Parts: sequence; structure tokens; C-alpha cells
Amino acid sequence: MKPLRFFILFCLLALTSALSLPGVQAAEKQSQTLSDKPWVWPLAPEKPRIQHIKTFITPQDLGVKKGFFAKLWEFIAGEDTVDRIISPHGVAADGDGKVYIADWGGSCIHFFDFEKKKYDKFSKTKLGPLASPIGAALDADGLLYVSDSVRRRVFVFDGSKNKRVIGDDTLLRPTGIAVNRTEKTLYVVDTRGHRVEIFDLAGKRLFSFGSRGAGDGEFNFPTHVAIDGQGDVYVVDTLNFRVQIFDKAGKFLSKFGGNGTSIHDFIKPKGIAVDSEGHLWVSDSLRNSIQVFDRQGRLLLIFGRMGIERGQFNVPAGLFMDGKDRLYVADSYNYRMQMFQHLK
Repeated sequence: MKPLRFFILFCLLALTSALSLPGVQAAEKQSQTLSDKPWVWPLAPEKPRIQHIKTFITPQDLGVKKGFFAKLWEFIAGEDTVDRIISPHGVAADGDGKVYIADWGGSCIHFFDFEKKKYDKFSKTKLGPLASPIGAALDADGLLYVSDSVRRRVFVFDGSKNKRVIGDDTLLRPTGIAVNRTEKTLYVVDTRGHRVEIFDLAGKRLFSFGSRGAGDGEFNFPTHVAIDGQGDVYVVDTLNFRVQIFDKAGKFLSKFGGNGTSIHDFIKPKGIAVDSEGHLWVSDSLRNSIQVFDRQGRLLLIFGRMGIERGQFNVPAGLFMDGKDRLYVADSYNYRMQMFQHLK
């Protein structure tokens, strides 16, 4: 073992010397300067309306980092034990630093606590491990609701423990979910059923609305849902290329959008979120952008394009807006989450 120890010591000394070279230090300083420069949109001279906060993929993005020797051992042994986001879809946050991510690619839930710098990952349910977690929502008590499109249920977690299961085989493909905290009801989008199912938080089915079609109140593979402070319900009617608005009882109110490539149309809308001013934020997964509308469907802002830099996306999916108007974007095929601040 002595030759191996000497070899490792030699590598450490060589690396330490290399990192002290002026050229390396200058490159690091330049890289740090570029990363510290705020990303905002729109650019000057327009007034910025949104600012990038952070991108996170692994627990190390919390500031909890592995030691150098742990990394070196992983390199020598050929092991990489980093927990990482694989294909995020749904997201929910409490506004105080706790973020839950439904990762269908990893068949798990990632929990990030940015205030306490903690991380957890869990997937166990009363019916076995999660198969395809899609939607995520939190109730007023901090319980987490997760839809699984393959197991065709909604699982309720208290921490990492599955407390109860909602739904039965009449759910064909549950995807987007949202909680009305005032009414204590759960809205579940059934994509293959072309409808929205409503349950109380104990799991009792209350009613549903919608059927397949292109008329008002009808759906063609809906995917996501959001609820505003008044209880109105916003459903992304994905393959009708529009957003439909309902009251809490499922009564149709209005709609906007259309199939096309102009900036106010949709190609494949997915995630939706509502900010404190009532603006609607919609992700278009094939446009690789986020579009912002008012309640009447007038386009206010659009940002994003294909890429890996800040403010760029690769098939963005679920969106969530917390109480501090921070937008969470599941940047699914970039295998990461991006956070933005809405500048009112």
C-alpha cells in the first residue's frame, strides 16, 4: 500500500502547486466575476421583471460539499455517490427554504432545505416505491402530496413517511395537482381521463369536471393545474394548446391561447403558476420558454430559449410560485432546477 500512498501524496502536492499558479487564479477570478453578474430579463434599457437566483442539481448546491479526500477516493475507486436530480417535473415550496421536487427520472422525491442546508431523498409508499412521480403540492399543515402517473395514485407524505394514499383505479394517469388550502381540497389532473378530479384532503372523492373535446370546459390531454388566492382554477389544456380558467366548483369562466408559433400562442404548454399580482406563468416545453399573461390572456413577458446557461431551458415542465414571488422551474432535460425572483 505504501506506493499508492506516495502516489496520492504526490498528486495532492502537484494539484496544490497547480492551483497556486497565477494563470489558474486569474481564470478562477474571471469565472467567479461572470457567475456573480446578475441575470435579469428584459435587458436594459427596459425595466427588469425577473432575476435568476440560483440553479441547483445536487445537495452540494446547498453549500454542503464533500471533502477533497472523499472526492479523490471516488475518483480512485470509480464510485460516485452524489445524489442528483435526473428528470424533474413537479415542484412545491413553502416559501421558507423548503423545496420538494418530483423526479420521474429518478423515481423519487428530492427535498432541499436551503435555510438549514439539509437534503433528503425518499420514494417509499404504502404501495411500494414511487414509479413515476409527476405532480407535487403542499397543504397548510406542510403535508406533501405527490401524484404518480404509473401507480395511478396520489401519495401523502409527512416528512418522508407516506401517511395515506388518495385515489383508485378510476384515475387513469394523474399528473398535475394543486391544493386549495382554504377549502381543504385537492385538484388532480387526470391526463388520460381528460378531466380534473377533486378530493378532500382525507382522500374522499368529491366531484370532477371535464371530458374529451375542444369546447369550453373540455380537455385534450390536460397536464397541469394551479389555484389562485380566490380559489379559481387554471388548467393547462396541453393538446388543445390553451389555458382554461374555472371557479372552484369547476364552472368554466374563460380561456386563452392557441396552436401556433407566434409569441402569444403555445406549441406544448405544460407547467403553470400564479404570482401575487394574478399574472399567469406558463412553461412551453417545445418553445423552451416561459410566457407570462394577465388574467385576460394578454401576453406581458416571454423569456428563455434552448440552452444550458442561466435563463435557458431544455424542455421546461412544472412551475411553482411561492409566497415571495420566487419562481421554480423544473428544467427537465437539463436535469436541474432553476429559481427566479419576480421583480414586481
